[in-house]
Amino acid sequence: MKTTFGAIIALSVGLGLTPANAQNLTLASGPSGGTWYPLGAALANIIEREVPGTRVSVVNGVTVANILGTNAGQYDLAMSLSTTNAEAVEGIGQHFAGPQENITGIAKFYASPYQMAVRADSDIKSVEDFSGKIVNPGVVGGSTDVMTQNVLGLYDLSYDDLGRVERLSYADASMQMKDGHLDVFTGILSVPSGAISEVALGTGVRLIPVGEDKIAALQEKNPGYASIEIPAGTYKGQTEATLAVGMNNVLIANKSLDPELVEKITRAIVENAAELHSVNAALKDFGPETAADGIGVTLHPGAAQYYDTAK
Repeated sequence: MKTTFGAIIALSVGLGLTPANAQNLTLASGPSGGTWYPLGAALANIIEREVPGTRVSVVNGVTVANILGTNAGQYDLAMSLSTTNAEAVEGIGQHFAGPQENITGIAKFYASPYQMAVRADSDIKSVEDFSGKIVNPGVVGGSTDVMTQNVLGLYDLSYDDLGRVERLSYADASMQMKDGHLDVFTGILSVPSGAISEVALGTGVRLIPVGEDKIAALQEKNPGYASIEIPAGTYKGQTEATLAVGMNNVLIANKSLDPELVEKITRAIVENAAELHSVNAALKDFGPETAADGIGVTLHPGAAQYYDTAK
């Protein structure tokens, strides 16, 4: 049967997909093997289902690149960290040549600690012992890369003091540590981390703590940092509670996105919080009471409109 152009338009209108309201969005998530990628996929599903006419493409990303890409308009939405957002809007740090004024907040999901794990049979007891060791801070510009450099700096160390810096995914780093080819696994991950748990199944692990004074020093520079205690027994071989630096995992948007569209996106995400709880145990407390706080950047006008009316 011959299909006319008019029939196609009529069908599109019936489905709510007219050229006037169709919206293709790109959401930058995280690397494969991390917690952001499945969360990004879940967010895309919710948005496409609840906001008629939207199509969301999920791409791999890392924190700094996600911020830079969102600021430049390369990404419409992106996963990020509250602490890095705060630095970005001020243009602070080696990764930002100037203020990133085009990023805005949508929602805060959960807090994650920066975890540093070694095998239980390792002689590494503290960050000072990283000197001469093989450490994996992940991809350049990623949140773990930035945090690793910050923590090393607190102990008067840098990458130059390490034996070698590896740029591995969480999954590959886990395998390398199990095989004895990596000394320190680092990552900003939910608790418990699947990658660290995998290592622990074999040799057991110990977590390297960050001192309270060091966390306080970070908080003086950026109040977005938090102190998080990882309970003893979280991983096989971890016999003591460990103090770690924490930050919030959040969703940001380019400020030029239509406020009405962003209001609908925010509503869809927050009002389907229960669906996200099953994606990651760390999301169990995510909901309308917590979503608007601690993003590290001003809310997008559309998101602010939703939160104002939802009160």
